Amino acid sequence: MSNEGSSGEHLSTTTVSSVAVQAGDSRIVIAILKCGKWVQLQLTESIPNVLEIGSNQDETKKLLQDHELLLAKLKSLEDQVWDLLCEADKTAEENKEQSQVYDAMAQTLGDAWDALIIMLEKRRALLKLTAVFFENALEFAIKIDQVEDFLQNAQEFENTESLKKLLHQHEHHTKELLEKSLALLNKSHELTEFIEEFKSDGPNVNPELIQGAHSSCLKIGSLLELLQDRRRQLDKYMKQQCQGLEQVLQICHWHHQENQDLDWIFARKATTEPQYVVESAESTKENPDHDSDEEISPEGQGKS
Repeated sequence: MSNEGSSGEHLSTTTVSSVAVQAGDSRIVIAILKCGKWVQLQLTESIPNVLEIGSNQDETKKLLQDHELLLAKLKSLEDQVWDLLCEADKTAEENKEQSQVYDAMAQTLGDAWDALIIMLEKRRALLKLTAVFFENALEFAIKIDQVEDFLQNAQEFENTESLKKLLHQHEHHTKELLEKSLALLNKSHELTEFIEEFKSDGPNVNPELIQGAHSSCLKIGSLLELLQDRRRQLDKYMKQQCQGLEQVLQICHWHHQENQDLDWIFARKATTEPQYVVESAESTKENPDHDSDEEISPEGQGKS
């Protein structure tokens, strides 16, 4: 690495010192670079990639735990940076003609340190957001498993009430699947937008950040597609079962209505027939002497 001074000569950049900070499997290396009279602060190594999010909830939690510890260790080194700034100020006092240069250098170092801390704090926010994404994905996957078990078990019912209860369970599972799916979709959009913004943050294009962003977005997309594909297949099967159960319920309603109609007919018939018999008996009582007159009449004639 080289730079060109005002006189036209090429100035080489050398590493004055470097500081490595490690916590668990996470490690960063900060280098203090000197180019002529200028001193620069630069992040030269980051393991894992700043935009690495892990492949599942456990990995993300481990990354977040290591990063929290690493950030705390790095902030404890801030005094060393300010010692370097004080040394730059002292040099500026000894070289009054270069005071503006050293003031600018001190400002540059301070800005570089602040930018480094901000970037690492954004990584912490990224990992926290990723942990929520994986938590939503886990809840969605668990719900899919529950619905699959529900559909695979024998769905027996004894009457229309138990059939209605079964259909209500279908509706409940469908609603919860949709809620879990939307929660995961929204969180995935929020996470990918955060990564894209993180990747593009800063005046210079960082190839490592671009690579890390691409890798992380692929993980998010792959997991999302896997779960959504399972949900689509499950939703299709649930609709088929619901349609079958609704048809059975409709048939049950028809049979119930038919039975009600038959009961009404039989009840009507049972109430009308006895009325007819009573009326016949009453009509007989109204003419009790009809047959007796015919039988008594000859006797009367004999007496006369």
